[in-house]
Amino acid sequence: MSTSIHRWLHRLVAGDREAAAWLYDTFSPGLYHRLTLRYRHLPGVEPADLLHDAFVFFLRPDTRALRSFLAETSDGDCPAAALEKRLWDLACGLASNHRRSAWSRRAVTLGEIHLTSAERSAECEATARDALEKLDRCLEGETEEGYLYYQLRYVDGLKPRQIATVTGQAVDEVYRLRSVLDRALRRCAERLGLARS
Repeated sequence: MSTSIHRWLHRLVAGDREAAAWLYDTFSPGLYHRLTLRYRHLPGVEPADLLHDAFVFFLRPDTRALRSFLAETSDGDCPAAALEKRLWDLACGLASNHRRSAWSRRAVTLGEIHLTSAERSAECEATARDALEKLDRCLEGETEEGYLYYQLRYVDGLKPRQIATVTGQAVDEVYRLRSVLDRALRRCAERLGLARS
């Protein structure tokens, strides 16, 4: 079968529409099923759209993605599993892009956050807001991965398992990022004079 797949893909590079239909008919049902299992619970990510976009990307007129895949597989040896993995990786990358795009539209700056406690005086509110802004700037300058975790966890409100799902990282890696952020927070709090004595 791998030789047959290789021939179909070479026909695709040559612009054969029948080969494009074959690729979609052969690989889209399994890919759609996997995408539905992984992304059906995430708001703003539609498995059908991911499926469509992955094939559009793979089959774009310049055939760069397709030619790259063919170059990575030896002549005549193109297993279906490798092609399924490439399409899956494309779709997951697109899902990550969709989620990041949604986060950037949804994210608010620390300056836009209003403290709601009626008992606090205006001076106390201004001091707290100033401290949060300084802490945000300090964290941004610390570590990129710690700041990303901070944004996803405390600005976007995602839980660690949601962060793992959205970013495609293992849960253990997300918890490692939390410890990176904890260390960065301690350093920033000490640097800014916000640490408890």
